[in-house]
Amino acid sequence: MTSEHGQDGEPVAQESHELSDRQFAAVAKALADPRRFGILGEIAASEGALPCCALSDADKVSAATISHHIKELETSGLIATVRKGRFVELVFQRTTLDAYLRRLSRSLSPTS
Repeated sequence: MTSEHGQDGEPVAQESHELSDRQFAAVAKALADPRRFGILGEIAASEGALPCCALSDADKVSAATISHHIKELETSGLIATVRKGRFVELVFQRTTLDAYLRRLSRSLSPTS
């Protein structure tokens, strides 16, 4: 997996990339969980990096549960985490989602 953000948390332009079989499966698994999908939606909807404490589920579930879901999203490459002192900000990695959608589309398309 490649890093897609600078040290300031701002996205760095990258050319489209292809996902390995392992990463493709990790993205599919991450997107399959409704809570993770919701968390990803919040991160994607934010402008720039989203502080972890700003997640709407943060007060509804345990910190361990949020941490687990963030780790799964990070492992899949759908988000990157940026440390700012004691705090963590979450950055959506659109290129990973785009690569997943391209591969999914190709795998479901009829061959001619």
